[in-house]
Amino acid sequence: MTMGSSLGNFTREEAAQFLASFKKVLAASDYVMVGIDACQQPDRVFRAYNDSMNVTERFYRNGLTHANNILGYEAFRQDEWQIEGVYDENQNKHQASYVALKTINNKDFSFEQGEKVHLEDAFKYSEAQRDALWHAAGLIPQTAYNNKTNDYYIHLLSPSTINFPTKPAEFAASPVPSLDDWRQLWAAWDTVTKSMVPKDELLNKPIKLRNDLIFYLGHIPTFADIHYMKATKEKATDPAYYMSIFERGIDPDVDNPELCHDHSEIPDSWPPLEDILNYSQRVRERIVEGIHSGRAYTDRRLSRGLWLAYEHEAMHLETFLYMLLQSERVLPPPGEGLPDFRTLAAEARANRTSNQWHRIPASKVKIGLDDPENNFGPDRYFGWDNERPSRTVAVNEFEAQSRPISNGEYARFLEVTHKDSLPASWTASKVGAVLNGTNGTNGANGHVQDELDMASPSFVEDKAIRTVYGLIPLKYALDWPVMASYDELAAYAEWSNGRIPTLEEARSLYQYVENQDSVLQKVTSKLISAVNGHLSNDGVQETPPSTHQSNGVVNGSADGPSLDPNELFVELGDRNVAFRHWHPTPVTGNADRLRGQSDLGGLWEWTSTPLAPHEGFKAMDLYPGYTADFFDSKHNVCLGGSWATVPRIALKKTFVNWYQRNYPYVWCTARLVRDVVV
Repeated sequence: MTMGSSLGNFTREEAAQFLASFKKVLAASDYVMVGIDACQQPDRVFRAYNDSMNVTERFYRNGLTHANNILGYEAFRQDEWQIEGVYDENQNKHQASYVALKTINNKDFSFEQGEKVHLEDAFKYSEAQRDALWHAAGLIPQTAYNNKTNDYYIHLLSPSTINFPTKPAEFAASPVPSLDDWRQLWAAWDTVTKSMVPKDELLNKPIKLRNDLIFYLGHIPTFADIHYMKATKEKATDPAYYMSIFERGIDPDVDNPELCHDHSEIPDSWPPLEDILNYSQRVRERIVEGIHSGRAYTDRRLSRGLWLAYEHEAMHLETFLYMLLQSERVLPPPGEGLPDFRTLAAEARANRTSNQWHRIPASKVKIGLDDPENNFGPDRYFGWDNERPSRTVAVNEFEAQSRPISNGEYARFLEVTHKDSLPASWTASKVGAVLNGTNGTNGANGHVQDELDMASPSFVEDKAIRTVYGLIPLKYALDWPVMASYDELAAYAEWSNGRIPTLEEARSLYQYVENQDSVLQKVTSKLISAVNGHLSNDGVQETPPSTHQSNGVVNGSADGPSLDPNELFVELGDRNVAFRHWHPTPVTGNADRLRGQSDLGGLWEWTSTPLAPHEGFKAMDLYPGYTADFFDSKHNVCLGGSWATVPRIALKKTFVNWYQRNYPYVWCTARLVRDVVV
């Protein structure tokens, strides 16, 4: 806690560094309270420090007395010094000095008449300067208390600390998200929505097919409150009318935006931001109370409702970010320095290897999980309707590339085929608008022989990639996975004599990688052949041979085995998900390693499978339109996760995402597969 206005005595840069030192030791659930002077009226500030009662002057003169006490003699006579206080309008600060009234000489010091000794600065902060201070310090404003004249504030702030756990036993210890899970999610949500977008930009829609950004700040708590209310039969959190405007957003048809699923009415104007944020806090308090009371764990209806709300918020965190990426006013993450993209590009270029093909054996793959939507046992992990029920499918042998298509390879495709349209994640760079990286050797320029078919420097030169740090030159992101629509990547696949894998092939590939990793971890090399020899059904590999993903349910019975999060989730490892980085990362190195689930450099993986009801599909009772509203033959399934996907989703083996095939703003990439030639 730093009360008063002592923070103003630092320069603005020093104040940010001082507060950043607190951020380093604060947990996601901690807060810091800071008082700050906001008055920038020169006359008022001058009169405050040059008051008629001389209170401030006596305070300053006490400094001379204190100095004499330390020195042991009267080095500074009060009648030889004048106190001067002025207001610097350029820097918005009060500046105080001791001014020598005569030439002074003593055994330790000498001063010329009129010479000034700096006493203090007292910086005053406008709203924009306060926002810049919090951002530089890595703090998130939660609320503020002001005086009647709005020139002094006490701010309550939380750290922008996003540190999701890495192991299933930690991030999925229970089917119901824990309070720590919620706090991590809220820290990420607040970081993005309160510190990475200017307040006035919230009333804009960077993607015209979506609502204004501010809608999502009301949608998230409203959705959570609706499902809390459904489970408990309690009243809605006030204002209850929010349900009519914030319950459901829009995701219209790209070809004809007039075609759209059912959604909430869009008002002529949104409620004030402060009202929405206060409402959100009340809903959060309701969730916390449900967890603290134990009701979240003993009431199965509330358990499922809170799980639904948690994953819904996590998904829309990513939605908000990919919308924000299309805004020219996106702000970088608070307290984070600009990555040295130039040096990172040089390192990636030096480590490039050709994309290898791997034979994925024929297998029987279990897809989905069993989660009867009822309110009795056993304890089990919850699943969305498109995950249920589990089913086993046979997948033929096929070949897959190690990694996804890179930006450089996709750029080569555009160059050779003379296509003019760029992915929405790219842009034709504007003079002076592109970051040039930070210090480092520019190893990304010039021609270097490598085995990858990258675009020519001249084609790349005038193009940039959108990031939360602003535009960066495409030449610094050539080794990142390309982020584009399904239609764009399917065209590349056809040009490359490959195709995009089906949902079943992708799941088969993921399980193959997981099994191979498990073998390497658990047995010596001389036993690998024996383990890989676990075959049945005339040589078709059973993947896996155990009761995988039983989820505490056996044939719908409540008498299933105990829960094991490692059956349903994979470890984070070195995957670029869960905000490990704030951008995609290179995928062209170590290309002989077959990449599995959520290991595609920080992007989702497209499949060629249209979103459609599978055998046994039943729309969920709590949210009937969640998947069924998009059975229109225009959406395809995506798997895995992006750099902004939380572990409970990105690392879950059954989670299913989807987008329209021609939707340009998706954070999805693709790898190539091909049939095995006999």
